[in-house]
Amino acid sequence: MAFTTKDIVAFLKKYPVAIGCGVLSVVLLAGSYIRNSRASELDTLMRQKEEEGKKILANIRDGTNLPEQFETLSAATKGLEARLVHAPERARNQQYFYRIESDTGVKELSLQPNPTSPAQQRGPKTLFTGISYTIAVQGDYRQILNFVGHLESGPHFYRLISASVSRPGQLGGPNSSPTINLTLNLELLGLP
Repeated sequence: MAFTTKDIVAFLKKYPVAIGCGVLSVVLLAGSYIRNSRASELDTLMRQKEEEGKKILANIRDGTNLPEQFETLSAATKGLEARLVHAPERARNQQYFYRIESDTGVKELSLQPNPTSPAQQRGPKTLFTGISYTIAVQGDYRQILNFVGHLESGPHFYRLISASVSRPGQLGGPNSSPTINLTLNLELLGLP
């Protein structure tokens, strides 16, 4: 059975309220579906914007003292750089040990810069390097401890590689003395 335009118009005139409600229901259902599907996307977008806003507010809050913090860090960096030794300044680096020797009263037996290891030479270039020394000193117990204390609290950073302590002569023997020999293999932190 085929419907003509006349039949459709007659049907619309006969049930106008029902057809209006049906069309309105279809439009509302479609609008509700579109709105609900976009709501989750909009909710996700809103949460992202809230997180971005929190980060921006945190950056603003943390950035209020940024110039003062930069100055503090710059001063600390300069202080740390002043504590570094420079590899080419061999005499100045050795003078550091001579100064500790004179301050503590130990007798220096030997001071030798150690060559850099082949692994350090072949390895990747680093900003800082260890400048290696072997130093042997002699003194009584208090002088040796004072010498080590001066190294630990001194102006330069150092890393102790190895240490050995010995007493010249035999204990209690005829050549026994209160002196102690200390040999340190250490690295000063420096610039190549």
